[in-house]
Amino acid sequence: MQVRVLGDVEVELAGRLADLGGPKPRALLALLVAAAGRPVHVELLIDQIWGEEPPARVEASLQSYVARLRRSLEPDRAPGAPAARLRTHAAGYSLAVDEQSVDARRFTTLLREAREADAERAEVLLTDALGLWRGDAYAGLDTPSLRAEATRLEELRGGALARLWELRLGRGEHDVAVPELERLVGSNPLQERLWWLLALALYRSQRQGDALATLRRAREHLADELGVDPGPELRRLEEQVLRQDPALDVALLAAPRAPTLPSPVVDAAPAGADDDPLLGRDDAVAAVVPALTSAAAGRGRVVVVSGEPGIGKTRLAEAVADLAEERGFRVGRGRWDAEGSPPLHAWSRALAQALGPESVGEVLGPADGGGDAASVSFRQADGVLDALRRATPVLLVLDDLHWAEAESLRLLRRVAGGLGDVPAVLVVTSRVAPADVGEALAEALGVLARLDPVRVDLGGLGVDAVAAWASRRSGRTVTDDVAALLRSRTDGNPFYLTELVRFLVSEGALGDPHAPAWRAVPGGVRDVVRQRSRQLPASAVDVLGAAAVAGRSFDVAVLDLLTGDAASVAEAIEGAQVLGLVDEEGPGRYRFTHALVRDALDEALPAPVRARLHAQVAAALEQVWAGRVGEVAADLAEHYRLAGPAHARSGWVLARRAAAESVKASAYDEALRLTTLATELQAMDPTAEPIEREDVLVAHARALVRTSRAVHSWPPVEQAARSALERGDARAAADALLSVTEGVVWGWRVAPEYDDDAIALWRTVRDLLPDEDVLTRAHLTAALAAEHLHKPGAVEESTRLADEAIAAVRRSGHRGQRELTVLRLAQRALLRPELLHHRMPLSDEIVELAARVGQPLDHAVALSTRAQDRAELGRLADARSDVVRAHEIAEQHHLPSNLMVTGWCLALRAQLDGRYDDAARMIQDGEALQATIAESGNGIGLCQLVQLRDRQGRLAELEPMLRGLRGFHPALREGHALALARAGRLDELRTLLGSWREQPELVRDYLWLYLTPLRAEVWALLGDREAARDLHDALAPYADRLAIAVPVGFHGSMRLTLGRLAAVLGDTDAARTHLREARRVHHELGLPVWVARTEAELARL
Repeated sequence: MQVRVLGDVEVELAGRLADLGGPKPRALLALLVAAAGRPVHVELLIDQIWGEEPPARVEASLQSYVARLRRSLEPDRAPGAPAARLRTHAAGYSLAVDEQSVDARRFTTLLREAREADAERAEVLLTDALGLWRGDAYAGLDTPSLRAEATRLEELRGGALARLWELRLGRGEHDVAVPELERLVGSNPLQERLWWLLALALYRSQRQGDALATLRRAREHLADELGVDPGPELRRLEEQVLRQDPALDVALLAAPRAPTLPSPVVDAAPAGADDDPLLGRDDAVAAVVPALTSAAAGRGRVVVVSGEPGIGKTRLAEAVADLAEERGFRVGRGRWDAEGSPPLHAWSRALAQALGPESVGEVLGPADGGGDAASVSFRQADGVLDALRRATPVLLVLDDLHWAEAESLRLLRRVAGGLGDVPAVLVVTSRVAPADVGEALAEALGVLARLDPVRVDLGGLGVDAVAAWASRRSGRTVTDDVAALLRSRTDGNPFYLTELVRFLVSEGALGDPHAPAWRAVPGGVRDVVRQRSRQLPASAVDVLGAAAVAGRSFDVAVLDLLTGDAASVAEAIEGAQVLGLVDEEGPGRYRFTHALVRDALDEALPAPVRARLHAQVAAALEQVWAGRVGEVAADLAEHYRLAGPAHARSGWVLARRAAAESVKASAYDEALRLTTLATELQAMDPTAEPIEREDVLVAHARALVRTSRAVHSWPPVEQAARSALERGDARAAADALLSVTEGVVWGWRVAPEYDDDAIALWRTVRDLLPDEDVLTRAHLTAALAAEHLHKPGAVEESTRLADEAIAAVRRSGHRGQRELTVLRLAQRALLRPELLHHRMPLSDEIVELAARVGQPLDHAVALSTRAQDRAELGRLADARSDVVRAHEIAEQHHLPSNLMVTGWCLALRAQLDGRYDDAARMIQDGEALQATIAESGNGIGLCQLVQLRDRQGRLAELEPMLRGLRGFHPALREGHALALARAGRLDELRTLLGSWREQPELVRDYLWLYLTPLRAEVWALLGDREAARDLHDALAPYADRLAIAVPVGFHGSMRLTLGRLAAVLGDTDAARTHLREARRVHHELGLPVWVARTEAELARL
């Protein structure tokens, strides 16, 4: 039997081609051929032939292909006789065929013999080897394994062609060689050796000009396709051709090469190689020195070290840390893990090293109660900054920021922003490629960018540094030519460089750039890892695959349990250490030397095998951590997720458990991640009971609320409540619904959103509760009232429901946290301009109750809300008093949402006083804080900026930006229209807005008394009498109010707007009366800027 794969896959039996069937049975045969007699696992065959989504009953299909191939390969086999060629094994199949009966095997054998032969014999052998090719290897078959094998064979073929023509040129056949080399260059334009041979053949054919033109073509092609210059051999040949070097005319191109034998293992690096000096990074270190000097003088700095994986970020950070220690700094180092780290893990490690273990609990411990995720990190940041001030000076290294969880990123944003007067340097390292930068990391890097950090963007090492690096790592001198080739193959990336040098040393090929080993390593380090792992026994590779599934770091005890063979595990790890794949991390614990090493091994596993291993790893972890499973619950949940739907229940139960522990530790972002995982896994578990699903949904909703994502919390809450109603448990439905109201500052609806189905659900659940459950019914009633806030025509119903809830609380005689929550919800339902006097007594009551029984957050929110009411009535001094007190509470208790609101309120006050520079700074501070609080307060800072620029006469500058943000916040649509009007672009404005009757209705909430006057000024500037009449009628009942929405904006006394509208309507007397009253109000309130604006309006009359 002859098997041919160097072209279409064929099998010849007794001079006739066997019928192999269609593409899938041919692929099956090809995979077995490529395995060279080794058994191939059934799951691997399925994965390669059908991919990750095999059809139903795929095993039966595979068996039918096996049966067909057996009939074709052994047509004379008696029924029932064992198969001699396509054999069955315990877990797969193999193909028994003589090695030299396979053309690919004969090809590699002939190449090996040619390397050891003299020139004449080598030429014959190479000619025979190349004559075996009939087309592309494994033509027409496209599986990952076959693609890789075909690529390997094609690279060997290219090397053989180049060597054959080297030998022929050495015999003087340059005239014959030119056309053939032209063809080969056209087919393989990236092989520099072929260009070199063609140019040499042309030169020896007395065609010096053509030789130089060929070298220029090579340069242009390499630049266009790869963005690189020619290698040193091509450059040297060009110089030799230009000067007509006699050496080019020698009779033999090169002496026959001595055979090279691969070493059984990679040579160990010389002693101290891992402690080598930081080669090629002097400039990078120097760039950081000013930050150390600044910190020593009491002015902290942030250093951001960025670059691709393996570029040397960690090594540079270590060098900076060593330098800081020499200068007397206290240094701490922490890093995150690709597989996930506990919340604030890197921070804890770095602070413990720099300041002592006792400092970690003091500054990063769980919150005492109250506040959300943002509040916790705000308090922790203050603690970190205070600790750093006391230590003086300190350098913290936070490594691999791209793997940090949300809590750590939030803390980084806050600490970095407060370093200005702290004697400390914060060195963070991160990847910055789009694939590595998620939304949270992008936000954090954006915040750091605004702080003017020291930036160190690492690129590849230069040729000189590569030569020094490779020489030190290999223990032998590396020439400049070899170093240049190493640089072109690795782009100077130290990790890629180290891996490549180790591989070339193991192949005995480091000093010979023409050896096949240089071409056998593709650009990606994963191929290097796979090639090196082939030096291990198959059993060891299996162990490493299981370790890769276990994670970047892994316990030997887990692998022992998983394999049941401790000796094999120990042997595999020892071999992996020799190959540089793993390092010892601690007793019984190892770590892959790089995440990419682990990734390469993990990706090499067939999907079904990988899934099975995840399940086995999880089971082993549970045994190893028996009695302490809670400590690894999050890891277990992730393994069960990756194990597939059959393990969904185990996964979601553990994820829910881990989420609960995260809540206890105030790690709310981690809790959100885990509840999200739990909901995804539970959806795949048909055995989950309704009550279990409700528990996970409510936990997920609470996590959303605690991380300032309340607007996303309604869907899981609604689902849980409806499920509870189906079970007949109204109390559980009530508890689910009310979870959305816990600690909510901004509400779970966004204006102008309302939901009739939600309103009906709240009402149904309330009505099912017994009358004696007074407080729960009152809580549901208040929430139901709040749901009506944005519903058109629902003011009476909303007011009635709010009053009903308030009355129930007052009748109960209790005054606690639950009653406070009910009153706050009722207050929210009354946030309409016509209900101000109705809610004022309630606002006072809430402030008094929050001060007595509530959390600091409740008290600050109560004061800020009352400030809005007082400001509307013109009681600006009282409103300011409330804001200042709320700001003090927020600062004292680290409440970022409230600090953001009160800061913007104070910025608004600065605008009213004409302190525009202070206002701009305070707006920017508020925006920086808002960026760390998820969705809360989106757009408010921009709304204030619109007003500030209008006061400065610069609003038109913002028009291009506002054009794209009209839907971002309700005030920005009106602000954009005003910007066009201020720019005098009234025709464009009319076209944009359309007619007055086409304008969208403004929601009648707390923004209405600000947005409507803003809109009124725009239509007054347009001179639209119909709009002026409607707007005048709408605003007249509020003539004695201020046009204000705290903290969004201020537009003067309502009399100013009414005066403008009266002027458009032609009622000059009324306009003058309104404007004079507005001037009086502005004067009494101490608003000289607005006095001047009012006088300008009077002058226009």
